[in-house]
Amino acid sequence: MRSNAVIVVALLTCCALESALADDVLVADKSAVEAALLYNFALFTDWPDLPGDEFRICVLGSDPVLAALESVKKKQIKEHRISVTNITATPQAQSCQVLFVGKSEHGTIGNLAKQISNAPVLLVSEENGYDPKNVIIELIAQHGRIAFKINRTLALASSLTVSSKLLKLAQQVY
Repeated sequence: MRSNAVIVVALLTCCALESALADDVLVADKSAVEAALLYNFALFTDWPDLPGDEFRICVLGSDPVLAALESVKKKQIKEHRISVTNITATPQAQSCQVLFVGKSEHGTIGNLAKQISNAPVLLVSEENGYDPKNVIIELIAQHGRIAFKINRTLALASSLTVSSKLLKLAQQVY
């Protein structure tokens, strides 16, 4: 009888741990998907001129996607090696080709958009109460998946050309 009680306690403990670990896995999976999307957005976007031999993907703010981007460092974008950088101030943003704004920095998106206006920076963020017209690509969580909207007008104003293939995959283009 005592061994059955030990087995039940062990099973309950495993279930509790599995639930806690599942939350961590969901965050890791979401971050990995967002990192893959950032890489693919870069593949299907054209810049007017890429400086040097480095393609900079930057993250503003503390966000788990930064760690997930480590997987793309060994790849290339338009024959440029990829560097992943965590930036802490908006003036650094103009040196990025792709800029992901983490949730902790959503309050700065309006100011950031003004500072980099018309610079060839692909500004990407998750939806979360800011004016979506300030970002070029807005990630949207929907039914357990991540979809996206593209502000083509802002992309063109920033001298960026988004591939028609990417535009077809967008939930909305405006």
